[in-house]
Amino acid sequence: MNLDTSLFIKILMTGTISYLKEIDFDLTEEQENTLKSSLMSELNKDFEIQRKTPTQIINTFLNEDLKLKVTLTPNDFGEKARDQIIIWGISKAKNLEGK
Repeated sequence: MNLDTSLFIKILMTGTISYLKEIDFDLTEEQENTLKSSLMSELNKDFEIQRKTPTQIINTFLNEDLKLKVTLTPNDFGEKARDQIIIWGISKAKNLEGK
């Protein structure tokens, strides 16, 4: 069970954009790039120094940067993203367990 970070971020972005379209909100290209950059910045770190979950990163962006009053859960991103979030969590736990 390996985590491909670039695929993970792509799936998270797709899920976020899809959710936002459902509530009639479209991200600009700049906003998409900002969110993607935030995800990459945190999720490309070693597990030991990651401080936020993928869901926290996205919710912080939506609420602080975009001023939307929404709180997404892993289920809101779709099945693929939810499964990837679970794999991320298991991978992080196994990595930290071995330290």
